[in-house]
Amino acid sequence: MLLFAFAACAPAWAEEPDTPDEPDSTPESRQEETSPARPPQPAPSLGPVTVEWRAPEPLRKLLEQFLKPPTFKEGERRRGSLRPFMRDVRRRVPEIAGSEGYFSATVDITFADEDRDHVVITVTPGARTTVGEVSIEFEGDLARAGEGREGRRQKLRDSFAMKAGQPFRTEDWERAKTRVQEDLAAEDYAAAQLARSEAVVDAESARADLKLVLDSGPVFTLGDVEIHGIDKYSEAVVRRLVDLRRGERYRADRLAQLQRLVQEGPWFSSVVVDVERDPAKHELVPVSLTVTERPRREVGIAPGYGTDEGARLEIAFQHRDLFDRGFDLQSSIRWSEEHSIGFIDVYMPPSYMESKRYGMLPFRDSVGVLVERSDTQNLELRRFAVAGYRHFRLDNFETRVGLSYQIEQSHPLGSEERIKRALAPIVAVTWRHVDNMFDPHLGGVLNLQVAAGAKSLASGDDFLKTYAQYQYWYPLGPKDQLFMRAEVGRTHTAGREHIPEDFLFRAGGSRSNRGYAYQSLGVQEGEAIVGGRYLATGTLEYVHWLSERWGAATFVDVGDAVDDSRDWRPNPSYGVGARFKTPAGPFALDLAYAQELRKVRLAFSVTIAF
Repeated sequence: MLLFAFAACAPAWAEEPDTPDEPDSTPESRQEETSPARPPQPAPSLGPVTVEWRAPEPLRKLLEQFLKPPTFKEGERRRGSLRPFMRDVRRRVPEIAGSEGYFSATVDITFADEDRDHVVITVTPGARTTVGEVSIEFEGDLARAGEGREGRRQKLRDSFAMKAGQPFRTEDWERAKTRVQEDLAAEDYAAAQLARSEAVVDAESARADLKLVLDSGPVFTLGDVEIHGIDKYSEAVVRRLVDLRRGERYRADRLAQLQRLVQEGPWFSSVVVDVERDPAKHELVPVSLTVTERPRREVGIAPGYGTDEGARLEIAFQHRDLFDRGFDLQSSIRWSEEHSIGFIDVYMPPSYMESKRYGMLPFRDSVGVLVERSDTQNLELRRFAVAGYRHFRLDNFETRVGLSYQIEQSHPLGSEERIKRALAPIVAVTWRHVDNMFDPHLGGVLNLQVAAGAKSLASGDDFLKTYAQYQYWYPLGPKDQLFMRAEVGRTHTAGREHIPEDFLFRAGGSRSNRGYAYQSLGVQEGEAIVGGRYLATGTLEYVHWLSERWGAATFVDVGDAVDDSRDWRPNPSYGVGARFKTPAGPFALDLAYAQELRKVRLAFSVTIAF
C-alpha cells in the first residue's frame, strides 16, 4: 500500500532533468580505464540519436514531450554520453507513468544497432489505477448543522469531478481539488481553502482512495464599496452603477457582475473588484473596486484607400464624460470621392435589466444622428437619420433593438428625383462563435436583421425587411483554411419606389461579389443602379498560409440583387489573392474575373490609423 500526497503544482517529472554525469561503474568502462595507453585518436563526429518509444497512448506522447533525445558535443563518446540520458529515463518514466495512473510501470532499453544510433525504450505500464472511495469532509461554518448546510455539503460532494471507477490521473486530481475549492468559495465563504488532501494508492489492486478536507471558514458579508484609481472622472460615474447592499452575503458572481458592468463603460481600461479574504474580518468586509482610467477626450485621424470608395479621410472625436455624467459621445466625419458621412452618437452609462431566463442582463442605451451623401453607380443620395437603440450583450450574442427615422433624397441619373421616408423599428442580432475575434481559424459569425415600416406611420410605403449573413472558417490543416460566406435578404413590399435605400439591397464590391464594382449589382433605373427587393450572394475561399503572416487565396463568388426573384443570376467571379495578417485582422488583396462581364477587377482595402 502506497500513500501519495499530491501537491497543487507541476509534477516532478515535468521539471528539467538535473542528473550529473556520474562515474561509470560498468565492467566495460573499467576495462577501458585499465587498458594500456594508446596514442590519442580523433573522436568521430557523432550524428543524432533517434529514440523510439513503445508505450500506449497518451503515455507515449508525454514521454516524447518530456524526455528528449540527447545531443552530443564535438569530441564526446556516444556510449558515455548516452548513460546520463538512460539514467534519467529510468528515474523519470515511473514518475510520468504514475501521473497517468500507472504505478507499476517497467522500463526496458535496447539498441537497434552497434553504433547506438537508434534507441528503443519499451514501457510496460501495468494495470491503470482507478478511483476507489471518495471522501469529502468539512470544517468551519459549513460543518455545522442547520440553515441548509447539509444540502450545500451534499451538492459539493456530488459536483466533485473524480468519480469512483474512472482512471486516476494527477492532472485530473489537481483540477478536481481546485474546482471544488472554487465552488465552495463562490458563495458565502470567501476564505474557503483546501485544508488537507491525500490519495491512498494500492499499486497491487490498482486502486486510489481519495480524501479531502475543506475548511469553509466563516460566512462573509459585504460592507461599503471603496473606489480606487479615480482621478479624471467623478466618483458618481461609478457609484450609480453599484447595486451591492451593505450586509448582503458574499457571492463571487455578484462581484463579477459589478466588475463587468463597470468594464462595459468607456471610462476604464481595467476594472478589478474583490474583497480581503481574512477570516478574522469576515463581517461587513469592504469591497475594493480598483480602476485604471482612459483619457476623457480623444481625437483620431485615419486616412486610407479602398477599391469600393477610393481615397478617404476620417476624423473621429470621443468624449467619455459628456456633461460630467459619464455619457459617452462618439462622433466621426468621413470623406471619400463617392461617399461622405458624419454622425454623432451618445451612449448612456451601462445598466442591467432582470430576466427570468438569463438573470441580470447588461444593456446600454444610445441616441444618434447621421448625415450622409453618396454618388455610387450614378445614384445620388442625400440622407438624414435619427435613431435610438438599446444594446444587449450576453456571452457571444449581441442584440440591438431600436427605432429609426430617416428621410432620403434619391436622384438616379436619367430618372426622376424622389423623397423617401421610413419610421422603422429595427432588431439586429449577432452571434459569434470563433476561436479568435480578429484572426479566426475555426467557427462562425451569424448576423440577422429585421426592420419594418408602415405608410400610415410616417413611412413612404408598407415594408418588412429581413436579412441574414453567415460566415464560417474551417481549418484544413495547420497551414490551410476554408472560408464560406452566404447572405440572403428580402424586403416584403408592394413597391420599392418610396422606400429608402437602407432597406433595399445592392451587391458587388470587395466584401461581396468581388468581380463586380461596389454596389453595381442591383436594379437598373435610368442610367443608375438602385436597390432591389431580393439579395443572395455567396463565397467559397481557400487560403494557404505561406508563413506566419503571409498567405495565398483562391476563391469563387456568386451573387445578385434584383427586384424580382425570377431575375436573379449567379454572376460568378473567380480569383486569386494575397493575405497579410494585421492586428485588426487579415488584409486581402484580390484579383477577380467576372464571368459575365469578362473583365478582371482588383479588390482590396487598407486603412492607416494614427
